[in-house]
Amino acid sequence: MQHGYSQLYPASTMAAWGTDVPNELSARTVPLAFRFHVATAGVLAVGGDLTRWSDGELAAGAGFVATYKRVRRLVQHGVQHRLRAPADDGPTVVQYTSADRTQALVLAWQRAPRRGRPELPVHLAGLEPAAVYRDAATGDSHHATVLMEHGLPLGLPAGDWASAAIHLIRVSP
Repeated sequence: MQHGYSQLYPASTMAAWGTDVPNELSARTVPLAFRFHVATAGVLAVGGDLTRWSDGELAAGAGFVATYKRVRRLVQHGVQHRLRAPADDGPTVVQYTSADRTQALVLAWQRAPRRGRPELPVHLAGLEPAAVYRDAATGDSHHATVLMEHGLPLGLPAGDWASAAIHLIRVSP
């Protein structure tokens, strides 16, 4: 739904909810991280009954909301790059890049892992080619040319409903 919506409208117009599980329509249970990573691709809102969340879920949810607050301007006003469309054989990947190319956010989610095939790195777009970017969560540094030409390994967790949010910040030049 988000992939199609984003073809015509910017992320700043898309309400995206982190909801409760199991889903009332499908009865599907999806990890909290997956729900928040998908909702981060728009205007994040929480649509769950917080009085029913465990202390661990509340703490994790608060962490996802705090992360979103740090990147929401990037998501809502940045340039969107659809790096991998939804497909059954690999992750969906969306990148948001600031107009001045000082930051990028890579969001990836995958319903089920690809069996028997290695995870391929994702070629990023719109970075400053001569720059170095630092992963805000891990501190790892990456040269932009490598990220765009060779790609970024997503490092998705094993199993179904895997997701990741990678915030890159330019550190030089």
